[in-house]
Amino acid sequence: MKEYIMSFFNAPITNKVPAGVCSVAGLHTFITSNEYLKEMTLKVRSETEDEKLFRRKKQTLLPYVTPAGVFSYCKEQCIVVPSGLFVIDIDHLDSAAEAEAWRDRLFADETLKPDLAFVSPGTKGVKLLVPYRTDLKESLKQSFDTAVHCAWEYLEWRHGLKADTANADMSRACFLACDPDAKISTH
Repeated sequence: MKEYIMSFFNAPITNKVPAGVCSVAGLHTFITSNEYLKEMTLKVRSETEDEKLFRRKKQTLLPYVTPAGVFSYCKEQCIVVPSGLFVIDIDHLDSAAEAEAWRDRLFADETLKPDLAFVSPGTKGVKLLVPYRTDLKESLKQSFDTAVHCAWEYLEWRHGLKADTANADMSRACFLACDPDAKISTH
């Protein structure tokens, strides 16, 4: 399996300087077993009934990554090394159980072939880190945009799911949440 790397940022979201670099395998270990992340995830999830408070806690307490690559600063023009990954974020599912079912189903999708799948901080969503190829005839941004939009169209056509289109920016933050059953690819 290719080892993709990305920037890791400590909370809060206003922190735009990365704390370091991580791999998909390291991220999987962090999501599935880090006690501090588990504690912060529980604090954030305790506020899911109040959207404003939930959002504020998520942005204040949870670390995040930039799946599209390594950045010197969390800003699109500050990319140092592209990872070859993008994030798909599916939100507004009916329940945590439905999110877990979609995590497993989408992880097994042979067209998307995500490298990592986990339940979102709010429990009613799924995050997928999906690999893509760059086209040598296009800029990095064009290759990224094409891959992201094709994946969104595929998700809607094949699964009837709408992805969060806010993730069109290469430097978009992907909040992390504890998910002991997160899936990681071995291909």
